[in-house]
Amino acid sequence: MKNLRPGTLYLIAFALVQAFYLPTRTAGFVTDFTGLLGRFDGQGPAGIWDCFGFPALQQVLNAILYGMYSLFGTAHIPWYLLQTSLHALNGVLLFLLAQRWLLRLGHARPQAIAPLASLLFLLSPYASEPVTWRVAQNFLLVTAAALGSGLLALKWAERPNPKTWLAIMACFLPALFTFELALIIPALNAVLLLSLPGQRAAHALKVIAPQLALIVGYFFINRALLGSWVGHYGAEVHLRFQPLEVAANFLRYAAKHLLFARYWPHTWKAALFNGLLNPWAVWGLLALLSSALLYIAGTYRQQKPALKLFLLAALCYGASLLPISNLYFNFTLLVENDRYGYLPSAFLSLGLISLLSLLARRAVLIAAAICLLPSAALLWSTNQKWQVANQMYHALLQGFNSYHAEEVYLLNLPDNYQGIGLFRDYSGQDHAFADALRYIRQQPYTGKIHEVAQYNLTRLTDGATAARDSSGQIRVEFEQWGNWWWHRGIGMGSGYRSEGYEVISHGHHYFLLGAPPADGKAFLVQSGLGWKEVE
Repeated sequence: MKNLRPGTLYLIAFALVQAFYLPTRTAGFVTDFTGLLGRFDGQGPAGIWDCFGFPALQQVLNAILYGMYSLFGTAHIPWYLLQTSLHALNGVLLFLLAQRWLLRLGHARPQAIAPLASLLFLLSPYASEPVTWRVAQNFLLVTAAALGSGLLALKWAERPNPKTWLAIMACFLPALFTFELALIIPALNAVLLLSLPGQRAAHALKVIAPQLALIVGYFFINRALLGSWVGHYGAEVHLRFQPLEVAANFLRYAAKHLLFARYWPHTWKAALFNGLLNPWAVWGLLALLSSALLYIAGTYRQQKPALKLFLLAALCYGASLLPISNLYFNFTLLVENDRYGYLPSAFLSLGLISLLSLLARRAVLIAAAICLLPSAALLWSTNQKWQVANQMYHALLQGFNSYHAEEVYLLNLPDNYQGIGLFRDYSGQDHAFADALRYIRQQPYTGKIHEVAQYNLTRLTDGATAARDSSGQIRVEFEQWGNWWWHRGIGMGSGYRSEGYEVISHGHHYFLLGAPPADGKAFLVQSGLGWKEVE
């Protein structure tokens, strides 16, 4: 593959991505996507400047999202092609980066590592969320910028010239205003440049120092425009570092990706990921890994190029994981928050294949197949779930016929299908279903929707029954086992009070109190692919 042109490599990667992602072509217009369109509503291009009210410096991202929506609305093919094209591009960039890096490290046959690392990255089941969810372009774009900047940094190290330097900055500066994960690009560039034989620190600083200066300016702009040094989730989240939790997440992300642990039975993965919060396990494993990496670093010049690359890929993995290592690690359901591991998974794939390449040639192929085959199978299975979730999403939107009612009570709105988002709203304003009617079905409902309870859908046939007793309260009960009640993105617990009604949960069923029948009110219960009205 070393003689293939980048354009040919891209066509191969693009075709491979299409083969696995075609089932998702109409999916992904859910949850935060409708919230994004709500921010766009009534605003023109000038809203890009303040990111349509979102508290982060993401002007480049918002320009792309707003441009896509202005040109194509919610037509699924343009969005699908954009995100699958970006994923294919990232696979090719990883291939080219690995190949060039290995050559500079003195590896005689980089074609033994680069294509396998790229394949493992492209066919990761954990890429399904950022590739399919239509508001996750920021992860795809920043990964392209990070890998592209790294590739250019290697080119700069070989032959410094102003054009290459400007190209590196042209990758970094827009990425900085796309997503804050771009802050780690200088660290990645530093690892790449300082790893090369004969490379001087002063030479690397010509790239790194301007990037660091831009980051300082970025924080001052945050302060000036947002009133805080840190945007998005805010300083109280991004600057909250619990040493044990942060250290554990480096191990938990690695276990999640390398062992496909998200797909294990719940009791198994709970034991693994909760076990990796045990201080003895965390600090003990990190001490072992750190000792191995320090040994490789201490004997760096004597090590084989593949082992050097393993060390460097591990450093890049750690750098790219650092900004999200203090965020909540989700392992309960499929897909959710998998986007956080998208960029780190590129270096994890590269590091793993580098280690495997130390085996004999036939053993390398067998070991790579052991990694690639389950990865591809799980990716296909996950994308099939996106397709099923999308079927339920549109069926419930098209099946809503209560436009005549002044108020609608949705008694069991599906929050997710096996972890894949359907109707979720963290705002507390019960906007998820109403926004989907407005922007996806494009038939707005003008009354008030109460999203009384959500739940985790596990099959298309799932649903609930509801009946009103003589006192006026409604009993809502699952038609099957294996679900639980949700409210605003988390478990409902024992219930809650809202303006005008109260919900009391008993696990498999709940009672809705204080919402008597009246003209202009509709009480709907979902069963299978449709709604039934409660009398």
